[in-house]
This record gives sequence, C-alpha cells and structure tokens, in this order.
Amino acid sequence: MKPREPLTAAEKAQITTLTADGWSPTRIARHIGRSRHAVRNALANPETQRAVKDEKAELAEMYKKQARAIVASIDQETIEKANLLQRMTSAGIATDKALTLTGDTPPIRVELLVQAVEVMRHQRAEDNAHRLALPAPTGKK
Repeated sequence: MKPREPLTAAEKAQITTLTADGWSPTRIARHIGRSRHAVRNALANPETQRAVKDEKAELAEMYKKQARAIVASIDQETIEKANLLQRMTSAGIATDKALTLTGDTPPIRVELLVQAVEVMRHQRAEDNAHRLALPAPTGKK
C-alpha cells in the first residue's frame, strides 16, 4: 500500500469509473494500491457520488449501443456463418449490463425469447441435416 498521501486525480478517476462499473471498494483498493479506507472516503464525497452516477449513465448508454450494434449486425449471411447463440448472448449481456447500470428492470418479453430459441432450433436442425448429408469418411488418405 502507498503511504498516506492524498489520492491523485487519476486515482479518483479510476475509483469513479470502477465503482460505476460495479467494482467493490475492496477490489478497487487492491487494484490501485490504496487502502479501502481511502477508497471509501473518496466515495463518500458528494462530488464523487455525482461523478459515479454520471459515469453509470454513460456506461449504460455505451452498453445499449453495443447491444444494438450486435443485434443489427445479424443478417442472413451472419446467421449462416456465425454462431447465432453467441451473438444473441452477447447482445443479452450488454443489454442486461445497461439495464443494471440504469436501475431499469423492464418486463421480460417472452415472445422475443421464444423467437430466438426457434431460430436457434431451426439453425441446429439445418446443421444436423447438412452433417447427415455428408458422405461417411472412408479412412483412406
């Protein structure tokens, strides 16, 4: 741990960003090499609290944009070439992170989940049919 010196502007910025991203004060203290007490004192400052709130809003918007971009990138070619489950999972994680940061908890749209599962089942059935249509390996080189 560093000796008792005031936190630098860079350390305060790190504390703000990491707190907004969900890190605990203990984890932040270990990461920046300061005491938990120093981190907690910084977080008790009303100015820091406002900065964390603003940073959360900014991060939430970033995650929303990321989720939209992932979903928008899914087209027929992507479905044929890429793992749709991975893309949908990535979009879901980004959306969940954005909602967590903003405190929003919208109702689950089950019909969208069902549609996604149906698309994945259809893709899996096509993949299986394609595999069955391939000739069996002969063992010769």
